Amino acid sequence: MKEGKLLGIVACDVIRKELEAAAANRDVLLHFLPYSLHSTPSEMGNRIKEGIAAVKAMGAGPLALGYGLCSNGVVGVENDGPLVMPRCHDCIGMLLGSPKRYFEMFRQFPGTYFLTDGWIRNQADPLSSVEIKYTPRIGEKKAFRGMSLELANYKTFCFVNTGVGNLESIKARTKENCRIFGKEYLEVDSGIEYFRALVDGPHGEEEFISLSGGQKIISDYFYNII
Repeated sequence: MKEGKLLGIVACDVIRKELEAAAANRDVLLHFLPYSLHSTPSEMGNRIKEGIAAVKAMGAGPLALGYGLCSNGVVGVENDGPLVMPRCHDCIGMLLGSPKRYFEMFRQFPGTYFLTDGWIRNQADPLSSVEIKYTPRIGEKKAFRGMSLELANYKTFCFVNTGVGNLESIKARTKENCRIFGKEYLEVDSGIEYFRALVDGPHGEEEFISLSGGQKIISDYFYNII
């Protein structure tokens, strides 16, 4: 990073704690957007563009995104200067440590629902969805029945331990989801090295997408290298 050039990162709140830990004591401007945008991916691109404008207004030079493809929500986003982002389909690849490890986990443990600090903090785990989103609308019994059907193809709930956040609370909530929905418990250790690489580099092409000024994000970038 050139002297006097702050790195600006626009990212999803689901990776807030990991990214804050990776950016600690570094010249980085962080701008987080709500996790709820994943429910409306058509709005995600415009919100990211607003985030880019915000960090640039605060003095950011080089830019990075803390987003993956995310249901094509990032497609069409561009910057007038360099832009780096994870070559991941969603945040799970980042939280596991690399897109490669994501595909390894997918092959080794098919039917796995991953849970992290950000997912549970944003009440995006299945049990919270039942309690907060569905039960008030359709009642507890129908809510649990519907979620059980939605989770029918999942065998395992996996706690991804990145080493940040309230780890015991996240682990306990993951186990509670397992108990309620009859799934196996799995725990994997990760870390924040991938987030440190997003902040500091290197940005190897297998793990990151590096765009020059004026290049728009297209979905093909996330499939070129697996």
